[in-house]
Amino acid sequence: MNKKDINLARVVLLGLIMGLSSQLCSQCPSLIWFDEFNGTKLDVSKWTYQIGDGCDIGLCQWGNNELQWYTSSEENLLLSGGTMKIVARKQTVQNRNYTSARIRSIQKGDIKYGRIEARMKLPFGQGIWPAFWMLPSEDVYGGWPQSGEIDIMEYLGHEPSTIHGTLHFGQTWPNNSSTTKSFTLAEGNFYNSFHDYALEWSEYEIKWYIDGYLYSSKAISDMGNQRWPFDQKFHFLFNLAVGGTWPGIPNATTVFPQIFEIDYIRVYDKTGQAHLSGPARVPSRAKNVVYALSNVLPGSVITWNVPEGTTFKNGQGSDSINLDWGSTGGKVMAVIKSSCGEKIFVLAVAVEPELVSSVVLENFDQESRIRNTFNTGILVDQVDNPNTNSINGSKKCGQYTRNPSQQYDVLVYEISDVKNASEFVTGFKRIYIDILTSAPVGTSLILQFENKNQASANYPVGRHSRYTTVTTKQNEWERLSFSFLDRPSNTVPDEAVDQLIFLFASNSFTGFTFYFDNLEIYAVNTVPVFENNQFTGLNIFPNPAYDQLNIISPPGNPFNQLEIMDFTGRTVKLQATGGTTEYGLSISGLDNGLYFIRIKLTNGIEISRPFIKQTQ
Repeated sequence: MNKKDINLARVVLLGLIMGLSSQLCSQCPSLIWFDEFNGTKLDVSKWTYQIGDGCDIGLCQWGNNELQWYTSSEENLLLSGGTMKIVARKQTVQNRNYTSARIRSIQKGDIKYGRIEARMKLPFGQGIWPAFWMLPSEDVYGGWPQSGEIDIMEYLGHEPSTIHGTLHFGQTWPNNSSTTKSFTLAEGNFYNSFHDYALEWSEYEIKWYIDGYLYSSKAISDMGNQRWPFDQKFHFLFNLAVGGTWPGIPNATTVFPQIFEIDYIRVYDKTGQAHLSGPARVPSRAKNVVYALSNVLPGSVITWNVPEGTTFKNGQGSDSINLDWGSTGGKVMAVIKSSCGEKIFVLAVAVEPELVSSVVLENFDQESRIRNTFNTGILVDQVDNPNTNSINGSKKCGQYTRNPSQQYDVLVYEISDVKNASEFVTGFKRIYIDILTSAPVGTSLILQFENKNQASANYPVGRHSRYTTVTTKQNEWERLSFSFLDRPSNTVPDEAVDQLIFLFASNSFTGFTFYFDNLEIYAVNTVPVFENNQFTGLNIFPNPAYDQLNIISPPGNPFNQLEIMDFTGRTVKLQATGGTTEYGLSISGLDNGLYFIRIKLTNGIEISRPFIKQTQ
């Protein structure tokens, strides 16, 4: 018996013992279905291969313009060393130029509700698309997506630090709907090490976790007026696609073979297990930042570890801590020892650089840069400031009163200052606002970027991205910033946002009044100290860049090293060039956003230049 078998046996035995002992221990989850992938062959009592390109079932290229042919060959799926490896290869079978594998548990592992966990290491590269997902075992409500789809983990190989959790539902294509949220690691990527991916599925809500951190929650209210189809049995799928509409096709930078490695899948009967929450990104020198553990069993022993450079203000041994951050990030870790065993939770936190105001959109004292086009409630421009303080001493401000008969009340503006919406997604830019309201502390405000032409269709079509903040004061001005929430739709290009939506106290039937002022775009105040603007003749193109950044230095000025840094100053790519004056640097694995390239010449001179990475 190997180490993983022993640990699993301990989990199962502990669950059995706890289940027979006390009411406290009955809160421990029981394992109801699993595969540890410990053998040398796929367990066909739990899994079935899907072969081909989908054309035999009327779903050519699997409905996504994928390029691979799925096989049952050990070249594409093998078990060794306690893990299952799905391998994508560049080889021709039938009329397809790539091979891979896809398996499903239909009629062999079908569940309705519970907690699903998988430990996985992901592949990388342009055009690489692994997924761990669920489909209904019976199409009770009709064909896809009327009966639903649950994507526990999807990932695009050219964005190696970001995963996506999504629900598909609604009407048949092209009137289908989805709701999604992404999570981006503050450091590292998903292909260098294993991570724990989990989903908790209950009657009215589905939650996504990464390494014990809750990053997304979707409920019936997120369906709008569509059916919630997630009340039937679903089965599991693992696959590694090559190409497709979403990831795009492989290019010269894509390396084959690529391996999607799965350590185990485990299904438990109980949801509501312990998890970590708190911000994964914080402003520089942020104060009183809280990280908390939820659903901790009574009697548990909790130990926290925080990065150097942070001030641990209080909370050691409790289920929440209070930190003051410095100028650098790091990992917040919590260990829980309880009657159900030991659990470790880790969250890498990024400290954002200082932001400064770059564009004033509306302050009611000068000409506005946005234009109101619609509102569900009542908007009044330039009312007297009802309660000046040190945050807002302006004489005039805006006043908006929600329509209490509208659950999703909206305030709509045209906007032309969002030139590249990816800068807001990545945090390089952020929108700030002054708010005064009688609404309770903790009231949610949502800001939504849209393309007005596309957004005439039902949500989420045309909605590029959403940002959120919550009030912390009542009847007093406060300065709030909107943090990235999710990408409802991938159909809006970063440069096509022309509409701004505010949802005050969304998903409520309330008539609160919100005074607002000083709506501004802030940008990162980043000027690398090593920038050398005196060096001429250096050509870096294209900008914005997509898959490759080209660097050409003038004759007689060869360079031997290229370094790419994100806007926080973190090195994300380092490349030796061997003393050349021309080089094409692959950037397909970088997230969209602002970067700086540092070029080190052979004579020791260092030059840096900014560039934007975006998807073509």
